Amino acid sequence: MNDVEKYEAIEALFEKHLRPALQGDGGDIELDLVRGDEVIVSFQGACGSCPSSAGATLQGIERAIQQHVFKTAVVIPTNAYGMKEVEEEVNSRFGTSHPFGGETYAEQVAKRTKSSPLARDSMGNPDGYSHKPSHVPDGKGKPWPN
Repeated sequence: MNDVEKYEAIEALFEKHLRPALQGDGGDIELDLVRGDEVIVSFQGACGSCPSSAGATLQGIERAIQQHVFKTAVVIPTNAYGMKEVEEEVNSRFGTSHPFGGETYAEQVAKRTKSSPLARDSMGNPDGYSHKPSHVPDGKGKPWPN
């Protein structure tokens, strides 16, 4: 069975058996990629923030694929609850560049969370540390004069 056939069989399995249960709880699952034994999925809706998505739900999905499609399947979620290790594993296997040339999720987050060049701490210091003049020693270990 080639990757395209696996993808189609897994998608049919999801439609018939898994999606109705996940959608009943406000979630869903998207099949992103099948490459060899690896099945990459993304949780949607409530599933992405549910601790079960990294545990029992993930194991159940993997078991269903192994029983109905191919026995050596390994399911890798891209966004399950608390799956930082999985993100690192996916990045090490597939790289961090976006498959269609856009920015990766990590790049988008980094871009939005950079501190502003105009940001200053409460004392007006650009490095973000509040230096109280009376507590910062000079080169001789003495506090600055008030």
